[in-house]
Amino acid sequence: MPLIKLALGLAILGFLYVRMIRREEPEPIGKAQAVAPVILGVVAVALSFAMFIAFALVLKVAGYSGESVPLFLRSLISAFFLAGLPEELAKLAMMLLTLLIFRDKVKNVYELILIGAAVGFGFSLFEEFLYGSANGFASITRIVMIAAHMSLGIVMAKHLGFAKHKKAAGSQSVVGEYALAVAIPMAIHTFYDAFTVSNKMLDSPNDTIVIIGVVSALVVVAAMFAWQVYEILSFKRNTQKYCDMELALRS
Repeated sequence: MPLIKLALGLAILGFLYVRMIRREEPEPIGKAQAVAPVILGVVAVALSFAMFIAFALVLKVAGYSGESVPLFLRSLISAFFLAGLPEELAKLAMMLLTLLIFRDKVKNVYELILIGAAVGFGFSLFEEFLYGSANGFASITRIVMIAAHMSLGIVMAKHLGFAKHKKAAGSQSVVGEYALAVAIPMAIHTFYDAFTVSNKMLDSPNDTIVIIGVVSALVVVAAMFAWQVYEILSFKRNTQKYCDMELALRS
């Protein structure tokens, strides 16, 4: 089953990524520039795990147990430190490393967004390899959320690209774009996990709370799926716009 899910993820995400590359104008990026961020996305999983261990130790030293915290707040805290913070920071680090490696080749916002999509692609493949044996509800959500990391990478890279484009145009108002590049993916990732894999309501002895937890999880999964489709289609619709937005990578 893990190999089947990994193959499915490779087929779906690979198809989407290749289509994204081919749409670039006037010509697609080279093979090295296309493959490197995917590999770094795989590396990002290991980096995010190291960050998670570090954050867990900090919480332990700080004396946090979660027992006195309301269920939903406990879910948010768990989701933030387990996934939202370490995973998005790790992907951001790999995007910036890719930009450093190809600093003389990445020329527009479209190519920067491709980097974000590629890092998310690689991250998803490694996750499918690690968690592909999940069963039940977790298995269903992994299939439905197959393009989640790619979509989060697109959003992060898009705002990084907007900031660098504004620098190229001589604008000084770039702090907001950098903030959005980090805050939006972290918030979406944290909120999603708080209602699914980190949902403490599902462990409650109160049947009513468990039912609320299940219903809210299904609603959030559906909303997250719709958001993935929207982001990928929006990226496609704005191909020409992003290709025309030049970057300031050295400033």
